[in-house]
This record gives sequence, C-alpha cells and structure tokens, in this order.
Amino acid sequence: MRCSIALAAVAVAVAEDLRYQARSKSYVPRPGLSLVEAALGPHLPALELVTVANASVAAPLRILCWVNTYEKTHDRARAIKETWGKHCDKLLFMSNVEDVDIPTVRVVAPPTHEHLWQKHRFVVRLLAREYDASSYDWIFKCDDDTYVIMDNLQAYLQTLPRNTDEPMLLGHRMTLQWFEMQKPFGDLSNMQRDRRAAFERTFHATRAQVIPLGFLCKLHDVGGLYYTPGGAGYAFNAPYLTQLVAALDLPHCLPDEVVPDDWAISFCMLAHGVTPRDTRDAFQRERFHQYSPEQVYYWPDDEDDYDHSRYESIYHAQNWFSDHIGIGWSNGRDCCAADSISFHYVRDMHLLDAYFASRK
Repeated sequence: MRCSIALAAVAVAVAEDLRYQARSKSYVPRPGLSLVEAALGPHLPALELVTVANASVAAPLRILCWVNTYEKTHDRARAIKETWGKHCDKLLFMSNVEDVDIPTVRVVAPPTHEHLWQKHRFVVRLLAREYDASSYDWIFKCDDDTYVIMDNLQAYLQTLPRNTDEPMLLGHRMTLQWFEMQKPFGDLSNMQRDRRAAFERTFHATRAQVIPLGFLCKLHDVGGLYYTPGGAGYAFNAPYLTQLVAALDLPHCLPDEVVPDDWAISFCMLAHGVTPRDTRDAFQRERFHQYSPEQVYYWPDDEDDYDHSRYESIYHAQNWFSDHIGIGWSNGRDCCAADSISFHYVRDMHLLDAYFASRK
C-alpha cells in the first residue's frame, strides 16, 4: 500500500505558508444574530459551553493570576479586573511600566516582544521571592487578551492531587516543529558551547518523533518539542515554580537567548523530565484554547490546504495541523470541552463575560 503522505523530510529553511492563515479570517457573521452570537459565532451557544458551579467545594484552591500587559494595552488590564480577574485570589499585572491606578508591577527587562523570555525570568523570580508557596495552590499565567472561566479552572484543578511534590504544568499543548525550533537561534556557532550542546540535545531528541498516520503509513522526522503557548494561559504549581527558578541559569535553560518564553520554559523543564500534561477532556476536546472562539470554531479543517510545490505535506508547513503533530486537534463542534477554561485573542472581555454568566 502506498502511503498518501510523503515520508521524506522537507528542507530545514522553509518559508511560512500564509494561505492557511488568510483563510482563517474568512468567517463573516450572518445577519439577524444576537450581539453575543454575532461576536462569538452563531454555533457557540449551541455547543453548550458551561461554567461549573463550585458551591459544593469545601476548600477552594487558591489561585494567583499573573497577567502580562503593556502600557498601550492597559485598558485590557482594566477589563480583566472588571470581569474574570475578580475571581482570582491574587491578581498581578506585569507590565513594561508601572501604573499605580491598575496597579501594575514594572518588569525590569527590555521593553520588546522579542525579550519575553527575559521578562518571564524576572517575573518567576519575583513570584518565588515575594509570595510564599503556602499562600497559593496554583499560579495561572496568561496575556491581557485572554479570557479565563475561573469556575472551570477551579473545578479542573480540583481533579488533580493536592499537596504533591510533583511539578505540574497545565495548558494547551502544541508542538514546536523542528524546522521552527532553530529559527530564533540563527547561526548556532554563535552560541556558547554548553548552551549549543543543550539545544542540540533537545533538537535531536524531539525531532526523532515518528507520527502514525494509518496502516503501514508513518510520517518520520516531523517531530518537535511539546510546549504550552502563553496566550491560552497555563497553570503551574509551587514545585514547578521552585524547580524552574533553580534551573534558570543552567545551560539547558538558554539564559541569554532571545527566544519566546513558552518555548524556553519547555526547553528548560524537559531536561528535568517535566512536560506539559494533557488537559483535554474524555472526547479529546481542548480546555485551554490558544485562539479565539471565532477561530477555533471557524478555522478551515482542510489537510490539502498547503503549497504543494514547497512542502511534502501539510505537516511540513507551519499551520494548525503541524502545530499539533503528535497531539492532534479538532475544530468546529469538536474543538472545545464543555467545561473550557480559556480563550485567547478576545476583543471584548465584557461580552464574553456576559455570555458565560448566562451559561451558569
């Protein structure tokens, strides 16, 4: 039987295929919808997303919420304070500037998006220093355009072991493809020898992944590192924070590299045997969503939508399929667990807050 997916690896340096991303913007709300339906998509209410009541919980978990924001987006921070942020036990906004009205904590790091890893290193050290582990059970980190259903986060965390010494990281798992992994580093000969060796160990170990696609058909050499993107938000416990902070200056934590923070964390913690947990429900539907409700419901689900002249398969291009290779994904009616926890790229916190209030 001839496999329909080519098994040969594509060249390392490939350009991004933007056609897939362009098609994802094609959703246009139909006329005659309510305000919520027009903003979130006509099928969203029918999917029965719910908030789980926690009235029966004898000892609610204490959750410290850490939100990354920027001076130009402090209006988003205010919207979070007025909506889901009210349900955090502690709400901290980390920003490039101090704003006493919100308030924000000024992060001492270069004020650019490219230096997210350096900002992240500053914040986790601050949390470990300023907040005693006995004062919270979990830390939840997200961006200022993330909406969090705190009741559902609380209910999900209640299903996990308490008072454990095991470091745990919970979020939306994605795959950092091997051909994307090396792009931020450029010429590896410029890296210090010990850090280059650490990078190459992770690169080769995760690239070796083999993906089964059916009878006698496997896709080789398209693996990557599992990580949790910051936009969907992720929760981690005190043992995770303790181990991360202790390792920050080690070579495998890439301390001086200009790389995305969610990638760097996974590089760092993989060396300690810690990987993101699978947080999907029994039907393999995501609870943490890296994209908005509109996107997860209406992004195209087309395995033939890639540039055939450039790539061996859709799994070799940068897109929703290859971003989840080895994990799998679904969109539309199969995208979201009923007790979903977070959505990213949310434009109107108050609107989404009103929707979930109506679903209680």
